[in-house]
Amino acid sequence: MNKVTIIIPVYNSEKYIGRCIESILNQTFQDFEIQIINDGSKDKSQQIINSYKKKYPNKIIAIEQKNKGVATTRNEAIKRANGDYIAFIDNDDFIDEKYLETLIGSLDDSDNYDVVISGYRRTNSKDKVIKKMKLKDTEWSKFMILAPWAKIYKKSYLIDNEIEFLSINIGEDIFFNLQAMLISNKIKILDYVGYNWFFNDESVSNSKQKNIMNLQISNLLNSCYNILEEKNILKNNYEILEYHFIRYIFWILSFSTKKLKYKEISMAYDELFNWLEDRFIGYKKNNFVKFSRPKGEIFKVRFMVKVFMILHKIHLAKLLIYIYSKL
Repeated sequence: MNKVTIIIPVYNSEKYIGRCIESILNQTFQDFEIQIINDGSKDKSQQIINSYKKKYPNKIIAIEQKNKGVATTRNEAIKRANGDYIAFIDNDDFIDEKYLETLIGSLDDSDNYDVVISGYRRTNSKDKVIKKMKLKDTEWSKFMILAPWAKIYKKSYLIDNEIEFLSINIGEDIFFNLQAMLISNKIKILDYVGYNWFFNDESVSNSKQKNIMNLQISNLLNSCYNILEEKNILKNNYEILEYHFIRYIFWILSFSTKKLKYKEISMAYDELFNWLEDRFIGYKKNNFVKFSRPKGEIFKVRFMVKVFMILHKIHLAKLLIYIYSKL
């Protein structure tokens, strides 16, 4: 069996980090180490980490540092990892007791997978499951969860291909996973759900206040496009990546324009679609923008993207985004 390094960046998580660590310690698969990196927390997170480090010195590597941000923290942790495989867990999330056993157990020596992907539950403070994402074995499933969690990665695959997180204020994991999902064809997709993505009321309220005008969207899009082109990923995956960027632009316009004026929304809209036009000149005819495609996508999302693009073509999508921003 393969040893796993579990990487947990921590920032002000005194309420939840204990539950996160306990869920790892209670795994049925025990050949792991935990790297817990306190990235400049100002609460009692470090005291909690210290108490677990004292109890489990052979399992836990505890690092305290000045705030570097989640991207740099994860990149440095990958290089320090002693495991053959790497798993990421956010500090307020937790995993089922057979999570590692299931993901590691799916590895086949003859296939030698570079990444294993699974699904997740969205849970809230009342322990209620508000969403469940179970993946199907389709090409699009590799794009369904571009967060680094609910997966294991072969360390040598990440190191050899220089797959790193981008230091930016949005989408650092998109930059990472577009590479991880497409450089190799040795990707395993499981219909298993064992990762619990916690609906943190405090962080959600903060995310609602994100303003597209303050986010480094152009930097993210350019960085993603350039690294995909540089590593010869773009050409062989052109149309599905084109759809990914259409979908992402729709998402960011929908959820980062709350309470903005129409003029501001219009400026952001034009900037994003000018970027898309420059790099994917035929995007309006993308074969994945259909009610029936891509296979594996949630129907609601397929429907919304299709309707959005219909309105975009007849110059009404800006109005749709503006109306939605007021809800």
